[in-house]
Amino acid sequence: MKISTLKSIKCQLVVITSCALLVACGSDNNGSSNNNSSSTPLQLAPRIQLTQGQTTTKQYALTSTQTLQLIQPGLYGKASVQGNTFTYQANADAQGSDHVKIAVVSNNKVETVNWLIRINKPTPRFTTLSLKDKTKSKEWQCIADSNIHQGVVWASPLQPTMQTYAWGDWQPTLPDFQAQCQFTDRDGNSQACTTDTLVDYANQQNWCGRNDWRLPSSYEIEGLVSEQDYALDTNQAAVDPYFFSATGFETYWLADDDNQQSHADNIAPTRDFASGRHTAVVQNKRKPKSVMLVSGVKRDTTLPSEQKEPKAEKDSFIRLDNSGLPLPKSQQSDDYADAPWRCLDDMRGLVRDNLYLRDKQFSNVYWLTPNPQDMTNTNQQLSIQTGVPSVLADINQAQLCGRHDWRLPTADELAMLLYKGEQDSDYSLLYETSLNQPESGDYWVKTTSGYGLYSLPSTVDLQPKSTTDIDTGRILLIATTFENRATEDPRSVNNHGQPNFNRLRQAYASNSDYWPQPFVDDLSSYQELGVMPKPDFPNDNPYSELKVTLGEKLFFDPFLSQAGDVACSSCHDPKLGWGDGQEVSIGHDRQRGKRNAPTIVNSAFLPVLFWDSRAATLEQQALMPIQDPLEMAESLPRLLSRLNSHSEYPALFKQAFPENTDITELQLGMALATFQRTIISNPSRFDTFVTQADNSGDTTALSDKELWGLDIFRRNGRCVNCHMGAEFTDHKMQNVGLTYYQGFYEDLGLYNVDNNPSSVGKFKTPSLRDVMNNHPWFHNGLLDTMEGVISMYSAGMADNAPFGWNKYDPTYPVLSEQIRPLNLTIAEAEALQDFLATITAPTRQNPATKIELGIH
Repeated sequence: MKISTLKSIKCQLVVITSCALLVACGSDNNGSSNNNSSSTPLQLAPRIQLTQGQTTTKQYALTSTQTLQLIQPGLYGKASVQGNTFTYQANADAQGSDHVKIAVVSNNKVETVNWLIRINKPTPRFTTLSLKDKTKSKEWQCIADSNIHQGVVWASPLQPTMQTYAWGDWQPTLPDFQAQCQFTDRDGNSQACTTDTLVDYANQQNWCGRNDWRLPSSYEIEGLVSEQDYALDTNQAAVDPYFFSATGFETYWLADDDNQQSHADNIAPTRDFASGRHTAVVQNKRKPKSVMLVSGVKRDTTLPSEQKEPKAEKDSFIRLDNSGLPLPKSQQSDDYADAPWRCLDDMRGLVRDNLYLRDKQFSNVYWLTPNPQDMTNTNQQLSIQTGVPSVLADINQAQLCGRHDWRLPTADELAMLLYKGEQDSDYSLLYETSLNQPESGDYWVKTTSGYGLYSLPSTVDLQPKSTTDIDTGRILLIATTFENRATEDPRSVNNHGQPNFNRLRQAYASNSDYWPQPFVDDLSSYQELGVMPKPDFPNDNPYSELKVTLGEKLFFDPFLSQAGDVACSSCHDPKLGWGDGQEVSIGHDRQRGKRNAPTIVNSAFLPVLFWDSRAATLEQQALMPIQDPLEMAESLPRLLSRLNSHSEYPALFKQAFPENTDITELQLGMALATFQRTIISNPSRFDTFVTQADNSGDTTALSDKELWGLDIFRRNGRCVNCHMGAEFTDHKMQNVGLTYYQGFYEDLGLYNVDNNPSSVGKFKTPSLRDVMNNHPWFHNGLLDTMEGVISMYSAGMADNAPFGWNKYDPTYPVLSEQIRPLNLTIAEAEALQDFLATITAPTRQNPATKIELGIH
């Protein structure tokens, strides 16, 4: 044959499998055909499906100058060439699409044949279906998928970049982004390229005989991702190329239930089969994207029974003894015979979440472990009228696992022990080991209309069987308890409207003893708000101007620090309200501290010092930052040595403490403490209000809104439970929920001082005098806006009730009982913030005079 005629060489096809003759020359059917036609051209991209372990062969009609060569062997089977025959045997354990390259080689030409071989399990995952819509059959295909949940059908575009849509009913109107689709309604009018239009059309036309088409969820698209096929060098997307040959790197819209930013109305989630194949990315809904549709039952990923993978048994339950306490962790995985447990504490987050959705309260769930040797055994068949109530009464009287509230589970509750895998047809009982291998049979459940029976350990669906009076069944018992979560103070419920300001002024136009009763939990220990008193100076460190002057010099002198670069005033700057305006302070060697620097204003009135109260006096407190390695990092002996050899300090100390020769640690603390006691608040507008209201009933010092804020502070806001008295603090230690227990920012507070488990997370109640001068707030400087502070308190703070193993942790932090949701309105929050401004005076920049201190 002449070389010029090589292009007209035709292929003859004989495909032999282990069980039948298959067409392999560009065909996907499993029948036979005439393979000897010399007019058939060489197929350069043949496709075929094989079952695992099957073999296919193809004989090529070659000339005397042509040879057949294997260029690229397969990954999931054995490919070979012998003479003019190509053979491929699929591996017995392979699944997926394989690429094999062979070539017909002559003297001056090579024709490459790219085989695409789909290897299936005996029951294939994918099956091509008829679209049943002739007008769209060249644009869309249907593929049945047995792997996704209970089985779905995909509608996949054959030209995805030419089938683009805006999301939902949003119009594709972004500049320079044009949607590309062709849809008309029944009257022939052009339809907008939106996913809603596409879904409606597919359902109206009953694509593939179905009318429940929808956008897929993220888990469904991810179920198509095929890492074994992903190849950037050949532009192969991470999806099976045999059934989704048209699918490339384009982006596809997802249903909005995957949108993690639902607050942004104009965006919706997308995924692709390239770099974004494992993560949903939100896009503007008006920006056209490609679309796949899916038909079939959608998995409810919020239900334990429909998770992609059930939670491991060891992570699902805590095994408890008969007193209701956990077995040692070393025994949690032991056999029942070796370490018998009486009940299970269910610590699956999905169970907790689902019961919350049902009950609107957080619950703790416990399962009673059946014991074949006592009345909890699952061998017994009980009637619902007499048998079940009798056994329940006996079990609760015995207080098994320390409880007396055991009951039959509801159908939904028992279903939380069941699971249906992707390929399973029935629901099966999970965690049989933890439940001590309950007997097979029908189990009683409570239903909305009475009682029903579940067949365990497997059931076809989650619908319990209806029963009659003569039916009997076995029992698995459950107990649930609601978490004790704080609720709004009953006195403020439905009492959040704007008050009558005339009546409000009358209520406060008197001595504070006659003001409206505050909303506090302990009225006997309550101290009414009032005017600031004068500070006391202790007998062992009385006031003197020389000590104040010396203490002030020391306070502002970085000489006290090891490196000579950090002074007390570095963290307590008078221009910043005697704080530093930082979340946490920066100290020696630019180290970041752990806590916010509190103001020293009014420290003279504090019975304990520091956020964790580790100092009992100002004299003690003054020396601690000097020695702290994160703050000034200097040792007292070394500092005293440097002070005694200083050019100025020995004389100044001699003037302030004439009875001593050398500078001592005691003198250093006394001088610094004396200075700090002189930094007191200036009078505020609130002080003027209190004085005038008491003397003459004049309330004009506060505006209507500020006066309303005072009333909120004392009542609806419940602030005076902790911020009471003239100093706006009870000087106690409270846990307001910012412990970050076992987290990166953990701070155990008072527990670090006294090691008392009940002290975990407790910090000093700060004075709110001059509060607006001292942001950011809280011991960790968490918030820099008062709107944020008020919002957190209004919501009840971070009430992280213990769950799972935390319930048995004696050091788990407990939120103060005085913290409750306030449910303040926006107007109330604004009024409260206005009031806080009235107890804030301009910050004193210099020590108070003897007259201001009340010293005569």
